[in-house]
Amino acid sequence: MSLSINNVTKRYRIRARKSVVNALNGITLSVEKGRTLGIVGESGCGKSTLARLIVGLEPPTEGSLLWSGSPLGQGVKNTFRSRHSKTQLVFQDPYSSLNPRQTIGACIAEVLKTHKLRGDAEISARVIELLAVVGIAADMQTRFPHQLSGGQRQRVAIARALAAEPELLVLDEPVSALDVSVRADVMNLLVDLKNKFNLTYIFISHDLSMVRHISDEIAVMYLGRIVEYGTWDEVLNNPKHPYTKALIESIPEHTNVRGIDFENVLEGEVPDPANLPQGCAFHQRCPLAVESCKLKVPELLNATKSHLVACPEVLK
Repeated sequence: MSLSINNVTKRYRIRARKSVVNALNGITLSVEKGRTLGIVGESGCGKSTLARLIVGLEPPTEGSLLWSGSPLGQGVKNTFRSRHSKTQLVFQDPYSSLNPRQTIGACIAEVLKTHKLRGDAEISARVIELLAVVGIAADMQTRFPHQLSGGQRQRVAIARALAAEPELLVLDEPVSALDVSVRADVMNLLVDLKNKFNLTYIFISHDLSMVRHISDEIAVMYLGRIVEYGTWDEVLNNPKHPYTKALIESIPEHTNVRGIDFENVLEGEVPDPANLPQGCAFHQRCPLAVESCKLKVPELLNATKSHLVACPEVLK
């Protein structure tokens, strides 16, 4: 079983500006069952949009998303009502993603009832079991989200996602809203849960040190496109694309990913996604850009068998 994302495009029409925002521009990826794909990039590069498409919250404008060969999001409303979804999303902010008027026990129980995963007599025991899996005591199930810490709220959000018995978890910056002191605990919990339940992860973040900690493969996004893809060792320890190098250069000195020489500091601003430049979207900021970069969108090329980069200049 695997996730296949095939040439997916997502555009949003803005009536006030009479323009179209190009959020995703031909994304093609695959993730094997039991693996973790890390997706990194600046804010606005399309990471969260891709997450919403994978779990069926929005349809793609073009392209297809398949889980084990079956289209994701096809007949979404009926799927959500009749049987549990095999894909679940853990949001960035656990406070806004939990119902403030619902106890955490009721929040998890609602998933079990909606998807008819347990009988009425079994729901209470299952809620306690799920809370225990994420390290929350049973007597806290009567509390409301505002009575919990940020780390506890995110653990509840993870328990709610697990209640649907998913095969694929999409984690959209799951620790970025948490205090630094609790991030490591939540990350270790995610690693343990992946191994315990044989889950497949899509881990989205702008923090490369977190992505390195959990990912098997990494995809680097820029303005709705994949510019580099490979194992975490290939991408972070031997980056090829100038944008990937710039991301790594931005990591503080105390992280484990460093030592990459990058002589040219990026200049300029990220282009407007409603008015993308012709050719490579990165060419206006790239120190390696040549005339051909302004004319043709580069394809992902093999640096090695498993390491792909969308920049022919670095492969010459």
